[in-house]
Amino acid sequence: MRALLAGLLAVLPGCLITYTVGEAADDAGCPTGQVVCGDECAPSGTCGECPEGQVQCGDECAPADTCACDQGCDEHAETCQAGVCVCRDGLTRCGAACVDPRADPAHCGECDGACGGAADVCQDSVCAAACDPPRRACDGACVDVAVDALHCGACGEACRADEICTAGQCRRYTEIPGCAACPCEDACEADGEDGGEDGGEAGGACCDAPFLGAPVCVEDGCA
Repeated sequence: MRALLAGLLAVLPGCLITYTVGEAADDAGCPTGQVVCGDECAPSGTCGECPEGQVQCGDECAPADTCACDQGCDEHAETCQAGVCVCRDGLTRCGAACVDPRADPAHCGECDGACGGAADVCQDSVCAAACDPPRRACDGACVDVAVDALHCGACGEACRADEICTAGQCRRYTEIPGCAACPCEDACEADGEDGGEDGGEAGGACCDAPFLGAPVCVEDGCA
């Protein structure tokens, strides 16, 4: 009787999910370890995720770094360039995520460089047993909360993509083309009508930005 019932379930029209009678199943009717995802079963934790190499773009999935900005960039991890969302300066694309390989324990030094065991934190792109002061571990990432744009002032306090972290505070900044290190005061002087020597958007003080690896002009100063 059980064999006959299993056979009927497999051929009935409109039956989306079939499995042998007696097979372990959860309350939703999917095999153990799977959940209902739309009109089918999927492994737990994968429902709603985009295929590898693609990102959520509005209501659909699209290849990474091709999603149009008007579909919504990640305000903390992405910026808009040439009309598409790309990782902000200081971050690297690993699949669908923008990560900091200098500190991310799941992508330490490279996208596939996961830390674990006794060396479970990531510092300067290398897995380590502990963070060296003044850095602290934020979910396994060794960061200086005074200057880290993903952990500004405290673990998990991320700055917007158009901001940098200085003295533990998120502040708007302007890039300084051609400047390798501060001082670059002239580039940050607001002499023009709208700011900057040529009336550009520059202004404020020249500040070193370790997260970006380059000096920038910060509107409210460095400290």
